[in-house]
Amino acid sequence: MSPRTPLNLALTLTALALLACGETTTPTQPDMAGNPELAALSLAAAPNTWTPRAGPVFDQYTGDYSLGMAPNSAGQSIVYTFGSRSSDDGATGGRVQAYNVSTNSWTFKAAGTYIYYPNGVGKIGSKLYFSGGYVTAGNLPDASRQLWAYDYSSDRMIQRANLPIFSAEGVSGVINGKLYVLPGACNGNGYPNAGYCVEEQTRRFYRYDPVTNTWVTRRSAPHFHRRGAAVVIDGKLYVAGGFAGFDTPVAALDVYDPTTNIWRTLASMPKGGGAAGAGLRGQFYVVVGGQTYAYNPVTNQWKTRAAAPSGGFGSVTRVTLDGISYLFMATGNQSWLYTP
Repeated sequence: MSPRTPLNLALTLTALALLACGETTTPTQPDMAGNPELAALSLAAAPNTWTPRAGPVFDQYTGDYSLGMAPNSAGQSIVYTFGSRSSDDGATGGRVQAYNVSTNSWTFKAAGTYIYYPNGVGKIGSKLYFSGGYVTAGNLPDASRQLWAYDYSSDRMIQRANLPIFSAEGVSGVINGKLYVLPGACNGNGYPNAGYCVEEQTRRFYRYDPVTNTWVTRRSAPHFHRRGAAVVIDGKLYVAGGFAGFDTPVAALDVYDPTTNIWRTLASMPKGGGAAGAGLRGQFYVVVGGQTYAYNPVTNQWKTRAAAPSGGFGSVTRVTLDGISYLFMATGNQSWLYTP
């Protein structure tokens, strides 16, 4: 026979049971209504999605800049813009903008250059290097051959040895401390000057050594890749997409091995055209024609991923947020994070 429960203890247990019935046992999410930043981060965590982020301060005509990323002293990813067009008549606006991924905020820097569509960006040491780009020449674009090293720690532009040709709309990659540049288009307005090109598109390929401040010519690429995408994976430069000439889409993927100075052509992308891309988790992610694709260099295969915002136009770089790697894309006054 069980002992009887005292009356006061029984009343206490009954009250506790009633309270328990009034409580919810369903897990709840943090209240994000008053914190847009937390809401954005929550959305960014969903796999294979693009999440809107704060946009740079550019007008609607601007989308002609390249992106470079370098961490600050706190280890936060900072994205920098190089080259921009501030209106539809080709006038250029030169100041660098910096985006802090952790705070989701943009700031203007003091340094800048007056170009648009440079040949990509590469990070060597504590500097971001970019070359070429268009400058305003009346209503016709004229290309530059200048190489700039942006010292982001001191917000200072340092001019280095000129690229061998006047060019723009290309790609860059860094391998073993050297900058590899595949210009997309060259400028024939000054022909027969050796620094100009007879045809507007080009497959010429160059390597820059920041220690000696010199350029050397490497083997030309198998395909034209004007406004293509590039990444370095395992010491090799992969270049995909773009255009041949003015508007002929290119879907080819070419890979360059600096140890042999040889290019190879691999599996073509499912779709050709103007592209932007970066490396993420050992794969080459490319945004082209409103679609995201991921290339696996081990299997030599492409996989279709999420539809890209803004029709897939923009520049892309890899960033890190809270220890997780993302793609960051920006064009005009818009930007997004992609979670793989």
